[in-house]
Amino acid sequence: MTPTMKWLLIACGGVFGMYGLDRLYQGWIEQPKQEINSELDRLTKEIQESKQLQFASQKAGKRLEEYAHRALPSDPVLARSLYQEWLLGLLDQYQIKSASVDASQPSAVEIKSRTKRGKRERIGYRIDYSVRGQATLSKLSALLDAFRRASHLQKIRSVSLNPIGNDGRLDVNLSIQVLCLDKAVQSEQLSDWELTDDAAGGLAPTTALVQRNPFAKGFARALQDLELKAITVNRQGVTQAWFSTDGRGTVQKVPAGESIPNPLHEVFVAQIESDRVLVKFNDSEHWIRLGQSVGQIVAPQGQDRPESSEPKSLN
Repeated sequence: MTPTMKWLLIACGGVFGMYGLDRLYQGWIEQPKQEINSELDRLTKEIQESKQLQFASQKAGKRLEEYAHRALPSDPVLARSLYQEWLLGLLDQYQIKSASVDASQPSAVEIKSRTKRGKRERIGYRIDYSVRGQATLSKLSALLDAFRRASHLQKIRSVSLNPIGNDGRLDVNLSIQVLCLDKAVQSEQLSDWELTDDAAGGLAPTTALVQRNPFAKGFARALQDLELKAITVNRQGVTQAWFSTDGRGTVQKVPAGESIPNPLHEVFVAQIESDRVLVKFNDSEHWIRLGQSVGQIVAPQGQDRPESSEPKSLN
């Protein structure tokens, strides 16, 4: 064997030796290390998911506790009757004309069982209501605001509005869905929970829709027609504000504590002084002087408005 052949064999042996050492390193150190890192990543991910699930479970538990207080009574027949009575009272309170409420038969609500695999368990009942009536947009807006402030486990699934004639009335159809739960706290009456002041303060105002009635013709003109013409005292000593109510010059004498007759708007006369009148429109107060109209005073932001001051006594 020549020296060259010997060096070649030594070199080949060195290469195979290094390859074997590398395989041993990969099999004994690198591969177990990768497996340990993978297992560590998997465990870390499971811990994070477990924490997220625990946090979600805590939130769900709080929501379920709240739902139990807000839900209708567990007896679906009683719940159906009580809520229908509440709806009728709400419609009457906000002067919804020709009102009717129809209730469906209770439908069971089921979820996957946590203890029995492949099984479902009932948690309560769902009841659908169909509400129909006639109202002005301002009355409807007030009704919907009262609905969202109520604490019942309820939601409006659809709203249908159709104008009737030219007097600002709307034909209203509401589809409402409520839940009564088997674990409801109230067993014989509806929930009496109320929104806190902080929660109520976070609700969006309800006046924007009323100020921009998309149905009534002459909606803005009707406000311009409500012009303060005079302030007088009748024989009984009652101070009255004289308002023109239409373009034809019709005048209505309105004392403090009453609303100005108008089919499209709810304008309430709160106070009358010798030269001005305090009116309430969409939950806001405005002073109107002789010769001014309600439309001028409640003009959109960016337009000039008369300056107001503190009310004065007539004495």
